[in-house]
Amino acid sequence: MRLILKESRVGQDGAVLCLVADEEGHEYLFEPLNLTLSPKEKLYVEILRELRQILGTPVNWPGEPKVFSYLAVEKCGTETGLLLPYHQELWTHWPEKGGAVAEPAAVAAAARGLLSLSPVAVELGPAWTAFYPGDLVPLGAAGWGLLDPRVQQLLAPYRKEGERRELFTAPEVRAGLSGTEAAYLYTLGLTLYQLATGEFPFPLQNRRETVTAMLREEPLDPRYLRPEIGAGLAQLILNLLQRKPELRPEVQACVSALEQAEAGGRLTADPEEAARFRAAALPAREKAARKRRRYWRWQRYKWPLAIAVAAVILVVLTGRGGYDEKITPESTPLEVVMVFYDALARLDAVQLEEPLIKGTGKEFINLVTVLHVTSKMRQAYEGINVTLLELKNLQVSEAAGSTPEAPVFTAHYHLRVNFGEEYVDQDRRDHLVMVKKKREWRIGELKTEILTEERTPLFPDDQVLLTD
Repeated sequence: MRLILKESRVGQDGAVLCLVADEEGHEYLFEPLNLTLSPKEKLYVEILRELRQILGTPVNWPGEPKVFSYLAVEKCGTETGLLLPYHQELWTHWPEKGGAVAEPAAVAAAARGLLSLSPVAVELGPAWTAFYPGDLVPLGAAGWGLLDPRVQQLLAPYRKEGERRELFTAPEVRAGLSGTEAAYLYTLGLTLYQLATGEFPFPLQNRRETVTAMLREEPLDPRYLRPEIGAGLAQLILNLLQRKPELRPEVQACVSALEQAEAGGRLTADPEEAARFRAAALPAREKAARKRRRYWRWQRYKWPLAIAVAAVILVVLTGRGGYDEKITPESTPLEVVMVFYDALARLDAVQLEEPLIKGTGKEFINLVTVLHVTSKMRQAYEGINVTLLELKNLQVSEAAGSTPEAPVFTAHYHLRVNFGEEYVDQDRRDHLVMVKKKREWRIGELKTEILTEERTPLFPDDQVLLTD
């Protein structure tokens, strides 16, 4: 087919669409491939082959949004591109494609259309569940259209800034799980956030920070970025962006929430609500940025901190200056045991050693010393107080076989330790055998049994980790 270029239009995102005609005067739309590859490269030829395979299996979607299926790969002059049937609204509104922000009603229209597409998209596979805001095209009063996501996904790695498309992926898919309805809804949430605010909900300075933020942070309420957004629309977007897939609403619940927001006039904020979020926007954004800086500062300091901890541990273990001993000849065996657990709860490495016979309880001494020093170093580096160990529900009782001459105790308690990347929760049982040394009771034998253990990821928005 010989095509003649009649006119070109450029979207706000830089995407080009051309009006072309064949030799008989029939008009078509033509989207140049605009790849960063040379046509002489073998990969370029392979991409054309894959494109033709995709176009050979068109998907007919009768509802909304309008899905634009490409007809063929063609050339117009020296330019290779994708041929589309002529569509008046697509051609008219192409210059609006990729605009900075959309009005709340337009965002709701996009949500409605993409929600209706969900069952088919999940059934058709990853190419359809991994759509991208750039696939959406405004059609004026007709709503929105969607450029075939299969084609756009194939071409994205070879287009300028195409790597951003991969960011519109649910955390569980990024971790290697298959795409599901919940994953589709997360991508929808990212898309609606971008449409509503003109911004991606997570930092884009570099890929590592972006992905980490997506896995660890809650997005900022979109109303802080665009106060005109109503509470109903904002809450729907935030619900879609839940990190855990099981917390995201189902499609029908999203449709109902959208209908309620529209019926209740909650797509757009009233003047008072908008003014409140506008006034709070800067502090909210600064708070989110401050938390993020603290986390990355902690990441940078990890290895220097580990070295510093090793050095300071030597000082802690060799210097007891100024410590007032708690145990006297009058102290009972139970009181000696409680000195030990008091030191454990307060991360007092020096006091922890006092009730122990030398060589006993090394596990506890090492744990408390490292956590104590880590806490002090983080306080010095980051200016925040961090609770690294919690001891709860302590119960101490005399064990079977205990005698006044050879007391034996059993201790049950719950221990929660913050190891920087995760919480470790343990139910423990200790067996403590008491001996006398220089007329004072000491713990001569200490055995620990971990009854249960649970590990929980530690996120930077957790109040224990980040306290303003």
